[in-house]
Amino acid sequence: MNDFKSFGDPVRFEIAARWAIDTEPRERLPRDGGWSTCDLRITVGNQVLTARRYNGSEHSHLAWYLAPLLDWLLSNWTSLLHEEAYAWPEKGGAPAAWAVFAALGRCIASSDETEQNQYREVQGWWKRHALRAADPSALYPDMCLRRLGDDIEISWAGRQPIHAPEGFTLTSPPGYALFEVAAVATPLWQFLEWALNTAPSATERDRDAIKVMRNRFSQLKRTPLKSLELEYLSARVQELFQSARRTVGLQDSSVLVRNVPAIAELDPAVLMFGGLNPRISKEDAVRLMQFLAKYQNGTETENLATLVEERSWNHALAPYEEGYELAEEVREVIGISLEERDINVQRILNDLGIKIEDLSLDTDSVRGVAIAGPGFAPAILVNTNSIFNQTKVGRKFTLAHELCHILFDRTRARKLSHVSGPWTAPRTEKRANAFAAMFLASRIATREVFREYGKDRTREAAKALELGHSAFVEHLYNLGLIDEAEREQLRSKADS
Repeated sequence: MNDFKSFGDPVRFEIAARWAIDTEPRERLPRDGGWSTCDLRITVGNQVLTARRYNGSEHSHLAWYLAPLLDWLLSNWTSLLHEEAYAWPEKGGAPAAWAVFAALGRCIASSDETEQNQYREVQGWWKRHALRAADPSALYPDMCLRRLGDDIEISWAGRQPIHAPEGFTLTSPPGYALFEVAAVATPLWQFLEWALNTAPSATERDRDAIKVMRNRFSQLKRTPLKSLELEYLSARVQELFQSARRTVGLQDSSVLVRNVPAIAELDPAVLMFGGLNPRISKEDAVRLMQFLAKYQNGTETENLATLVEERSWNHALAPYEEGYELAEEVREVIGISLEERDINVQRILNDLGIKIEDLSLDTDSVRGVAIAGPGFAPAILVNTNSIFNQTKVGRKFTLAHELCHILFDRTRARKLSHVSGPWTAPRTEKRANAFAAMFLASRIATREVFREYGKDRTREAAKALELGHSAFVEHLYNLGLIDEAEREQLRSKADS
């Protein structure tokens, strides 16, 4: 049997395959795709996802027909590598392999028409991103791929194939990884090209099927940049974005992966508009594009550069734990003592060279916007029309929240263009909220103030730390100073 043909790097992402000789005569094989018997091996971060045990024998590859996988890649290529948003409200921030399975489970048996429609949307998303959707009869790992900013998220759960024979087990434990787009897109594209150029065939029908796939591959190769961006943006938002771009005069700076129809680096405006509420007005689209244009061609200070770190999500920690850890690191580096209560966030941002701009948008659902990275002076837009920013305390919290995005939520291109709002990635927002709380109120300061005022005067305690009441209550709960029942009781006291 011939050796595997490998594409990519097993340290990051590798897909390997070899054509196999089926001992059954062609007429007894599946009419469609029976020509494509193949061994397949997928490796992510040196972990072989296709590793299996069957009746006491262990192998690193799966043996099945390759045609359905090729068809799935050709059909879903642009979505697989460019669609970030889930098709359902996802509040947990879990990787796709877990999130989509949970979403399907919530509404699969519902008699409610709304939830039935949502199930179809979730199932559609699953079909575009889950490897098992390529061929339900195959014994593939439960793996999902999706875009995440300028990265590709690969996640895989430990669920065994439904149709696995007795004694069959996939042995790879669950996992999650983020890689630059080219590290995933290039191997997948080379694999497709190899498979279609070397595919064996026994009948005229087989040759016709392969020819059709080759034509689809050639058409996919010519996919225009705008079509790729459309998978990241909704059609209406893309129209707004393009109109606003023309008004302001900004050029599209998205960068393609070399020789592959995939975007390696999204244009900052695309990154920003990809997270926007579809109901945003044309006027706001122009205002946000003008904000980008105003700080284009700027640089960041050395003081800020030393604090910036690409920090991927750590799913072993709750988002608030991540945010707390990051805030404590930053406080230590810039010299804020553990006991200090009055944190002058605006002065700190000024010292770091981060511009602050207060602007009233038509929408009240955008809390703030942060931009930074190559080609931009770092800046924060505070939407004064947001209810969160209509008090000194709320505005201060927003500034600290956006500081977290600037320091830790950049893409691999060291670029950030992030809109904070209720529809954006929940884990990112929760981490930034926790960062803001700990940055403004250290563990020591919070304990001292809470001890001083007690549970009956939490409003006064929150004001002493210049935190909103709801943020302070959540902070107390996360720090273990109140239990869940006390949190729920205190939550009923709305911010004044």
